[in-house]
Amino acid sequence: MTQTLFKRLNHGLIALLLISLTLGSGCDMKLPPMPWDPPPDPKAKDAKAGEHGAAEEEAAAEEAAPTEEETGPPDETALLPPAMKTLPYEEVSIPLKDQLIVYGRLYDPSMKPEGTEEETAEASEDEEYKGPKYPLVILLHGLNRDHVVWNDLPALLVKAGYSVYAMDLRGHGKSRITTHKRKVSWRLLKPEQWQKLPKDVGEVIQFFQKGEDYPQIDGKTVALIGEKLGSNVAVYTARDNHDAVKAMVLISPGLDYKGIIPSQAIVDYTNPALLITSQDDAYSYQSTERLYNWLLGPKALQVYKKIGDGSDMLSNRTSLGSQITDWLSQKMPASSASGTPKPAAKPAHDEHSTSPEAAHHEAPKATAAHH
Repeated sequence: MTQTLFKRLNHGLIALLLISLTLGSGCDMKLPPMPWDPPPDPKAKDAKAGEHGAAEEEAAAEEAAPTEEETGPPDETALLPPAMKTLPYEEVSIPLKDQLIVYGRLYDPSMKPEGTEEETAEASEDEEYKGPKYPLVILLHGLNRDHVVWNDLPALLVKAGYSVYAMDLRGHGKSRITTHKRKVSWRLLKPEQWQKLPKDVGEVIQFFQKGEDYPQIDGKTVALIGEKLGSNVAVYTARDNHDAVKAMVLISPGLDYKGIIPSQAIVDYTNPALLITSQDDAYSYQSTERLYNWLLGPKALQVYKKIGDGSDMLSNRTSLGSQITDWLSQKMPASSASGTPKPAAKPAHDEHSTSPEAAHHEAPKATAAHH
C-alpha cells in the first residue's frame, strides 16, 4: 500500500516537472503516457490525423496560389464601359520644367485597334505630315482621382474627331514622381504647389503645340474639360492660354478648391464655356451659378436634380457625355477625315439646356462681387 502511494507520488512529481518545463520553454512537447491514463481511442487518433492532413493540404494550397506580384495589379479596365475597353491609347509622360513627370493617356482618331491592318498617315523625319489634324481635348480630374474617371467620354470625343489627353494632375495617379525619382503626393502639397497645377496644364499644351512627336494633333486648337478641382484648374489654364483654348467645360466647379479660386480668372475668359452642376452638391450648385454669372463670353448652363456630382454625373447620366460632345462640336468643330473643318453652328450668347432629368433653371441674377 505504502509502495503504491509512493510510486504514484513519484509519477505525479515527474508529470508536474515535465509540464513546467514545457510551459517554460514555449515548445510543443508531448508528455509520456502515465499509468493512470485511459487507453488511446483509435477513432480519435484517426480523426486527429485527418485534421492534420487537411491543415497540411490547406497550407500547400496557399503556397501554390499565385501572389499579387505573380499575377500583377488588378485590371483597371474591368470597371470601364465597353466603349473604353476597346479604345486604343498611348501612354504619354511629359517632363515639366520643375522635373515633375506628368502622366496621361492619349486617345486619337488616327490610332487603330490591335489586329487591324490599316496604316495611319505618318511623317518621317525628313517628310512633313500631310494627314488630318485633330483638335486637342484635355481632361482634368478632381481631387484624389485620376485619368480613368471619365466613363465613355474619351471614346465619344475620339469618334467625333478629337484627340484626347486624359492626364493625372500633379501628385495624383501616376503623376507622382520627378525625373530625380522624388515622390510627389497631393496630400503633402503646399499652397504654392497647388498654384502650379494650371501651369502644368499649360506646359502640356505647349508640348503638343510643338508637334514633333504627334503631328496629327492640333495643339493650337484646344478644349479643356474639368471636374471639380479640375474645373478650377481649367479656368486659370484657359485664361493664361487664351489663344489656344477655344472652349471649356466645367463640371461641378467650386469657388475655392485648394486655394485655386476661379473667380479671379473667369472674368478674363471670353471664349465659349459650358457649366454643368447638380443639386446633389449644394456647394458646387451655388458656386456654379455665381461663376456662370461672371462669364462674359458665350456660355451655357445645365443644372440637374439628382445625378451625383463631378465625374460621377457621367456615369449616372449616361447621355451627358454625348451632350458635352455635341456642344463642343458646335463651339470648336473637329476636322473630318479629309481635314476639312465641320461647319459650326452660330453660337448663342446665353444657353439654358433642359432635359427630362434636368432642373428648371433661370439665369442667375447679377450679383455684386469682389474679384
